[in-house]
Amino acid sequence: MGMSMEPVTMVAMGALSGGFLFGIWYTLVRSDAKLNMRPGMTAEGLRQDTGAPSFGRTKQEIDRKLAIVEARRRRAELVESRLAAQEAELRAAENARRLAEEAERERIRRQEATIRAEEEARLRREAEEQQRNAEAESERLRLEEESQLARQRAEEEERLAKEREELRQAEMAAAEEQRLAELEAARLQEEMDSRAAAEAAMSELQARLQREGAMTGDVQISLMWENFNDLDLHVVCPSGERIHGGNKKSECGGELDVDANVRPETKKPVENVVWPGVTAPPGNYQVYVHHYKKHRKRRTKDPTTFQIIVNNVGDYREYHGDLTHGDPIKLVCQFEVPDRAEQSENAKHSLEEQMRLEAAESARLEEEREAEERQRQADLAEAEQQRVAELEAAKKQEELEARQAAETAMKELQERLDREGARSGDVQISLMWDNYNDLDLHVVCPSGERIHGGNKTSECGGELDVDANVRPETKKPVENVVWDDNTAQPGEYQVYVHHYKKHKKRRTKDPTKFKVIVNNVGELLEFDGQLSHGDPIKLVAQFDVPTSEERQSRIDAIKAEMDILSSSNDDDDEAEVEVQIEDDNGD
Repeated sequence: MGMSMEPVTMVAMGALSGGFLFGIWYTLVRSDAKLNMRPGMTAEGLRQDTGAPSFGRTKQEIDRKLAIVEARRRRAELVESRLAAQEAELRAAENARRLAEEAERERIRRQEATIRAEEEARLRREAEEQQRNAEAESERLRLEEESQLARQRAEEEERLAKEREELRQAEMAAAEEQRLAELEAARLQEEMDSRAAAEAAMSELQARLQREGAMTGDVQISLMWENFNDLDLHVVCPSGERIHGGNKKSECGGELDVDANVRPETKKPVENVVWPGVTAPPGNYQVYVHHYKKHRKRRTKDPTTFQIIVNNVGDYREYHGDLTHGDPIKLVCQFEVPDRAEQSENAKHSLEEQMRLEAAESARLEEEREAEERQRQADLAEAEQQRVAELEAAKKQEELEARQAAETAMKELQERLDREGARSGDVQISLMWDNYNDLDLHVVCPSGERIHGGNKTSECGGELDVDANVRPETKKPVENVVWDDNTAQPGEYQVYVHHYKKHKKRRTKDPTKFKVIVNNVGELLEFDGQLSHGDPIKLVAQFDVPTSEERQSRIDAIKAEMDILSSSNDDDDEAEVEVQIEDDNGD
């Protein structure tokens, strides 16, 4: 079969060959015969001699033996074929085993390769994860370091800002102390100058008062001027009552006993308001002067210079100014009359006696002027009505001009407030200027508390929510003090501006011009001014915030005024249309 035989096969073939040769030998050399019977045959006549065997039997025996050998050979071939088949099966099984082993080895190799690949991938992943963790840790450390540096910078900036603010507050406190000292020195100097001027003017004043037969008292206000024009003296008492030409006697005892130049009578006139004796009630008195009429006299020109002499329980003060016809009524001075309940009884009796003498003299003079006074009172009543109307018209015009000026500045102001994210309210005070200098807005509330950069929020609800140019940040700065709607306390508010610092910026010069815009419950007012660094803090505006009832009344009045203006504009438009139609018809 082209292949070396297996030992088992060789042994089997050797055994078969030996058996075949033994059979031939046994047949040939046997001396006794046996009965050869086949199926269907009898034994009769088949007995053979035990002597020499016959050929036939020998042949038969050989054939039988050959048949046996053939059968054995066939069996051997069958065995051999079976053995070959078994060998083939064994070889196939061996091949299958080898293939299986090789497949198993390949599977194991592949599995090992897969495991190695997975292990390598796992190691790569672990290495990448470690690298990412290392990078993340490095980034975390970097961020922590940056955060720590940022915190340190913020803390340092906060510390520096705090130091700067403390320094600024100290400078402001020092500046405020210096300002108060300067104001006190100026006030004392003003009082000394006023007393000196009053003493200098007393001789001329006494001469004019004696000429007019005027009364005197421990509280007395006198007005003098030097031409034929008609100036009017107005005094507002602590009760709010106003003494003037149309209301000569007040309920608190004050009297306008000399009213000069209703007609152009003298070039050295005097007017006098007096409380005889010690009858003037304590409290605040306000003195106004109004240029009522410019008489047509030769050499009577404007502006008219005047003097006010005030006797406040022996303390004489002088104030002066000038007015032109058409000017609004002017507040000249204010003073406080002390409580005199503790004055001695002797001084009281002396003053009462003086009052009786003056009353007798006054009665005599009153009888002489009575006839003229009735006519004059009628003229005065008519003139007073006209004057009040003129004052009211002048006041409305002044307010209208102030509102128009404020509205003109509102657009620029609103842009700056929007840029800074400022709040708004029905009571709001805003300051704006046009360079890098640091101006500060101060507002004194009715309670006396002051709102400014060092006290940004007041107990009455006001807040300085924008404080500009502490550092030179913008050339269009704005500062803003605001109360939420319906929270501002009613009363008088005072607005000051202080030139705190001149920053070293190119083209930043003094004086610094500024605007203050006030929104007083819908009433817009605008005030202008200028300051240089080193100037004292400046009072710019005073205004009264109304009560809730007054607010509603003011809102109703504004609505009515707007309706009137709207109807007036409609009438003007109609008149223009009619004129245009007439012109077209004429053409």
